[in-house]
Amino acid sequence: MYKSLLSSTANTRDLGGYPAAAGKTTARNRIWRSDAPTAWNDADERLLKKLGITAVIDMRTDGEIAKKPCAFSRRDGFAYSHIPIAAGSTPPGSLEEVPLTYLEIAAQKETADVLRTIAESRAGVLFCCAAGKDRTGVISALLLLACGVDSQTIVNDYAVSREYNRLRLEQYLAEHPEIDRRIVLANEASMRQFLILFHDCYGSIEAYFEQSGLSSLHLARIRGKLLEG
Repeated sequence: MYKSLLSSTANTRDLGGYPAAAGKTTARNRIWRSDAPTAWNDADERLLKKLGITAVIDMRTDGEIAKKPCAFSRRDGFAYSHIPIAAGSTPPGSLEEVPLTYLEIAAQKETADVLRTIAESRAGVLFCCAAGKDRTGVISALLLLACGVDSQTIVNDYAVSREYNRLRLEQYLAEHPEIDRRIVLANEASMRQFLILFHDCYGSIEAYFEQSGLSSLHLARIRGKLLEG
């Protein structure tokens, strides 16, 4: 049931198909969220090029990439951007810290750079972090908020990473028994609380874009890219 859109990854998913503001729907095959594509696969390359998803944004840190480079970083036909976001690259110390970490991710200059790159890309975009859950989850939430997708849908989109990443995360927890499993298994309450904190901090997605140094044109371009109907 839970099958990644790419055969070389565990958690590649489409942000399309969600009900949005004004009776619209988020468009399919415009923006994909993913864990890091580190293994090359010719079939994946053909699929992405066929769909026009040829801009890849890697949010992992230099250290993460040194261990596992992105498979698309030097492939012809792909525009690869490395925009490292350090916040969220390691597990928070407690479950209560998770939404605070997500708010920290949202506040990073690099997060604004990711959103700007998505807005200015003429191609379809795949953005990723290590597991496609935390940094990727925050970017996904911001994009869906920009399109007027409701909070529960955003929470559901975040939480399904738990199923896509189940095997990987169970292995990680077996290797790190000291980690509270609720921290790394995409707990619904973490995203729900982040959205509350986000609205308390910024008031609206429009205000967030303004405070982050992004223009109303960037917001309009994201909506134009991700909305249909």
